Amino acid sequence: MEAPRLASQLRCPNGVEAPEVAKRMNDANRVLNHKCIDLLQLRASDSLLEIGPGNGAFVVDIINAADNISYTGLDWSPEMVAEAQRLNVHLVEQERANFLQGSSEQILFEANSFDKVMAVHTLYFLENPGDHLMEIRRVMKPGGQFCIAYGDRSFMKDLPFVPYGFNLYDETEALALLRSSGFQTINTFQHNESGLSNTGAHVNKVINIIVCNA
Repeated sequence: MEAPRLASQLRCPNGVEAPEVAKRMNDANRVLNHKCIDLLQLRASDSLLEIGPGNGAFVVDIINAADNISYTGLDWSPEMVAEAQRLNVHLVEQERANFLQGSSEQILFEANSFDKVMAVHTLYFLENPGDHLMEIRRVMKPGGQFCIAYGDRSFMKDLPFVPYGFNLYDETEALALLRSSGFQTINTFQHNESGLSNTGAHVNKVINIIVCNA
């Protein structure tokens, strides 16, 4: 897949290519997703919102992290929402998981709805990131935790698809953005991993993970 098309698909998987793009993203980001789930320290009866879950490949891991977890996934892509519902049909039928199409710029939930929020590799695509982050903070319960993970500018800048619609950040820039949106930082982590990128090539990844309080 040519770089501009891949960039578009990573932003919002669509059409016949969407399932394969989702599979690549899952393969590339499996370790990182599990790291973020662990860092959120899910407790019994927590409600979690995930921004950009794709096909929901890691929802079972979230649900199984503690007793009685309630999960909601919000994704731009109608194809991904449909695929996530299909792959997690048993959890949807049990009303333990819910998948919605939409944007984090306008989340159709009341204030103070979620204990935890998770967003992996979505920051690049937010045209008005402050608006999205303030909306995320709005739907979080007081003291709730937000885990956001993104590739550091130093690593991402050399990937062939990045010039086509990706906004890059280093840790300082992301922390400033979160704080200006009202978040209080708890901890920052750097996740280093050698593995597949979304192009299928092996790369040395430098991922920033920030856990912050609403």
